[in-house]
Amino acid sequence: MPTETADDIRDTISQWLDTHAKDLIRDTVRIINFETVSGGNAEQEAKYRTEIPACLQWLRQRAEEMGFAYREWQGCVAEIEWAIPASRDGLKRPVMGIAAHIDVVTPVGSWKHAPFSGTIEEGVLYGRGIQDDKGPLIQALYGMYAVKEAGVTPPCDVRLIIGTSEETGDWGDIALYLAERGAPDYSFTPDADFPIITGEKGIMNIRFRAEWEHLGPHPETQMEFVSLKGGARTNIVPALAEATLRFPEESKHLVMKEMVRETTRFTVENPSSNITLVPNNESDSEAAGYYESLISFIGKAAHSSTPAKGHNANIDALRFFGDIETLPPPVRAFIQFLAFIGVTPDGTNLQINSSHAFVGDTTAVLSLLDIGQKGGWANLNIRPTMGFSCREVMQKCREAARSFSDLSGLQIEIVETERMLDAIYLDPSRPGVDGFLRSLQSAYEMATGEKGEMRSIGGTTYAKALPNCCAFGPVKMGVDEELAHQADENLAVDSIHRNAFIYGLSIALMGHV
Repeated sequence: MPTETADDIRDTISQWLDTHAKDLIRDTVRIINFETVSGGNAEQEAKYRTEIPACLQWLRQRAEEMGFAYREWQGCVAEIEWAIPASRDGLKRPVMGIAAHIDVVTPVGSWKHAPFSGTIEEGVLYGRGIQDDKGPLIQALYGMYAVKEAGVTPPCDVRLIIGTSEETGDWGDIALYLAERGAPDYSFTPDADFPIITGEKGIMNIRFRAEWEHLGPHPETQMEFVSLKGGARTNIVPALAEATLRFPEESKHLVMKEMVRETTRFTVENPSSNITLVPNNESDSEAAGYYESLISFIGKAAHSSTPAKGHNANIDALRFFGDIETLPPPVRAFIQFLAFIGVTPDGTNLQINSSHAFVGDTTAVLSLLDIGQKGGWANLNIRPTMGFSCREVMQKCREAARSFSDLSGLQIEIVETERMLDAIYLDPSRPGVDGFLRSLQSAYEMATGEKGEMRSIGGTTYAKALPNCCAFGPVKMGVDEELAHQADENLAVDSIHRNAFIYGLSIALMGHV
């Protein structure tokens, strides 16, 4: 075992990172440049299929230049390994995993700098993935590199696991990795906040659907409901919902009078809402003399695990149209059902609201919406807390849909769900885990001078896919603004250096605390 003290290790790693600061930032900018958007539109998906292999190839090159082993499986998951030569006693060394991902979400909203430019301005690096999760991957890689080059030998092998589909919720990448390599003994994922995240809420996406006959325009106003759509993906609080109404020229005055009255009323009653009305979109799909009115509801995007940080445009739209009596009855009924189940961000109206002393409260976000003339669907992103399983939540949702169907006569189905993951809690007193968590605590405290407390989040990370895993950084509350999945995602250059230092210390201090 090395004879240097923890302070010696800290100083050596710090000096090495200071010397290689420009290299760290250069490689961070380069990985941001890859447009690895998963689960996006057709154009983004096509680019994803070329950018992911290019990004992995670049990581292979950098890893091998650093003296690490690189492995890849089916182009969807990879590993950068620092394996220490076996000791003479032949004892198996434990494996420390670091699980990160290179796919990112769609860069929605207005950006100060191009999302994949990696622009640095006034000491801040802007780019999609700088927080979630390409930036932290490079910080972890440089932490490994710093320990290796500083001549510190940890008592464990280190494997940096690189996923490519974390944001889609599929996680076939990690499943393949575990089948090929097995699980590390303990791991962290740099995909949340500091200090140490040992609890996570569960996650599930429930899709509600209904169908009806197309009833045509209202007999008096001749207004015809065309569509209501909103949201970008299941795990984002929607920033935009748009409704289209169609009407003949002779009804324009009557329809617009109603819409102006209703938008004014709604805005007065809901001052946080933001509605725009475009009354004169002449329809290309209809005969001359027909018009389409576009009503836009502007919200604020945020990660769906923290709905209070955003403003749900879908809920504004549903509440607005739930009061429009001239809508076709089945359309209005479905809208009212969705507004009822989605308006309470803790799931109270579904009777799934629950709280846990450590993990926190259940959250529910109606994230996707698509209603047309013959039917519609909506996605509810639910994050149950500890003590409330996804199976129990599903049962409550089925009961709500069945009850409303019986009352309204409109049959509402639950037709599709993504993989459900229950809440997790990593007990710090568990043998084998206690020493690992102490190393993370010590690294954080030595690097920041602050207490390495443990807490929980509403988000979902690879910690749910690996045994004995917690989330660890990259955002330091009170210093960095958490901007994952938001416009102008950024991280200060100083914070990038800080994180690489923390991750390096975490590896180096294994066995020293």
